[in-house]
Amino acid sequence: MFASPVFILGSTLATIWAAVFQLVYGKRFSDLVLYWFVGLIGFFVGQGLADVAGLRLLLLGQVHVLEATLGCAAAMFVARWLKA
Repeated sequence: MFASPVFILGSTLATIWAAVFQLVYGKRFSDLVLYWFVGLIGFFVGQGLADVAGLRLLLLGQVHVLEATLGCAAAMFVARWLKA
């Protein structure tokens, strides 16, 4: 499971999105840890929802890049909103 290409690519993309979100909205190192953790969860929730719904908008292998990225961004914005 943890060595599957979906998990590795998804974790990498979620980490990149969390780093970009930290650069734009973060203030402390703890913000990066929060955004990374929440971004991972949001990314894989978006991935799962897209897989269940059968969406095929932007696939990279088995990774639903667009839908998972939207889930990641939504989760990080919610975390930022709740943190404030």
